[in-house]
Amino acid sequence: MPTIEINLQYFADIAQLPFPELVLRLFLDGGWIFFALLLWASLTNWWLGSRSAKYAKTITYTMLAIDIPKANVQTVKAVEQIFSHFSVAYSGNDFLDKWWHGKFVPKFSFEIVSIEGYVQFLVRTPSRFRDLVEAAFYSQYPDAEIIEVADYTERVPADVPNEEWDVFGTEFVLKKPFPIPFRTYTEFEHSSAEVTFKDPIASLLESFSQLKRGEQLWMQILVTPCDDSWKEKSEEMVHKMLGKTAPPKKSAWDDILWLPKGILQHTLGLFAPAAPAKADPAAKMAGMSPGEKGVMEAIQRKATKLGFGVKIRLVLVGKRGSFNKGRLTGVRGAFQQLASLNLNGFKGYGPVTPKGDYPWDRWSENDKKRAIFKSYKGRSGSGASAFYLNVEELATLYHFPMEATKAGQVKKTEAKRSEPPSALPTREAPLESAFRPLPKKSAAPPPPTEEEEDEDSPPPNLPVA
Repeated sequence: MPTIEINLQYFADIAQLPFPELVLRLFLDGGWIFFALLLWASLTNWWLGSRSAKYAKTITYTMLAIDIPKANVQTVKAVEQIFSHFSVAYSGNDFLDKWWHGKFVPKFSFEIVSIEGYVQFLVRTPSRFRDLVEAAFYSQYPDAEIIEVADYTERVPADVPNEEWDVFGTEFVLKKPFPIPFRTYTEFEHSSAEVTFKDPIASLLESFSQLKRGEQLWMQILVTPCDDSWKEKSEEMVHKMLGKTAPPKKSAWDDILWLPKGILQHTLGLFAPAAPAKADPAAKMAGMSPGEKGVMEAIQRKATKLGFGVKIRLVLVGKRGSFNKGRLTGVRGAFQQLASLNLNGFKGYGPVTPKGDYPWDRWSENDKKRAIFKSYKGRSGSGASAFYLNVEELATLYHFPMEATKAGQVKKTEAKRSEPPSALPTREAPLESAFRPLPKKSAAPPPPTEEEEDEDSPPPNLPVA
């Protein structure tokens, strides 16, 4: 069998050179390739970022407040169907669209907001998809009330934390790789005769509704439509658990170079040592524990449904006199109930979370507070990397409480939607004013007729002041 020898004399010779000559020698002997690749990567990232930023300025967004009927009997399955509608917003961009026009798939933001204990469900959507959002919600909740409102984040000063306001926030990420799901609403069923479903979002809404005057708690779930390529990671994990080799990804070069590649692999196989026998997948599956089988089945079940790229961000803002960071404890507990020992769960993302436990933490505490507030307000993708959830997991995190669920001051419509009388006086509640509808643009008045122009114009012999 042929052997490969490495001559180390070259490294011994250049090690004796002065440092400037050493660097030059390494650069001329092939090190320039590394710097060229690094420069190319930097230039391409700068170019793509600049083109994407230019395209982002052309996108307008609309904030919609969603109010569902008070006697809601729809299950969480209805919201799962709503999320399925948004998959059509994905469109693959070709080379020209991506690298010249800077096009990308815009994000939807599904938000639950509490202003002093008044809870509101919101959706921030690209304006061109507003009809899609309304159609998706009306298809499952025909009596829902959907109105356009102003962005509530604009009511808080942009320079928080300051002398009057304080802020704290974090991002939630998965504890394990995203192919492993967490506990979804299908696992919160009971066999009791009185209660058949324990709403997983009930404790979250209860924490939101307990806020006092001067406190605001915001949660956003950024959802990006995508293709099915995320499921490849699930297949790789299942193959690894079974001891199987995942099928290699094919490219155009594989079809072109199949003959020389096959000859080379056959030649190398003649000199390579015999490969160890691979474990039989059936035998390995038979030796799995019930927990391992359950994880593998959960991974495969998750991959059967539509998925989206997801980021979850939480922010607490309030006046200095009433700001209570302990409000987030209940929210963490609500997310903790979704965790499972053998499946997935959520945890806070440390690098973006402000901390003041030690002096070196206090140096960057205010900077992190400003960064998390700015990221939330801009619905930014910065911070933790996005992960993938399917529609069942998304519906578990964001759905409307059912009639039997105690949900504090969650906004609901009292009756079926209808137009009020034109002469009916209106009154704006203090908390509801945070989500007041935007004024509709009035149409321009029609041009005056010749008779109206004659009536408005003064007589020719009357002096004009």
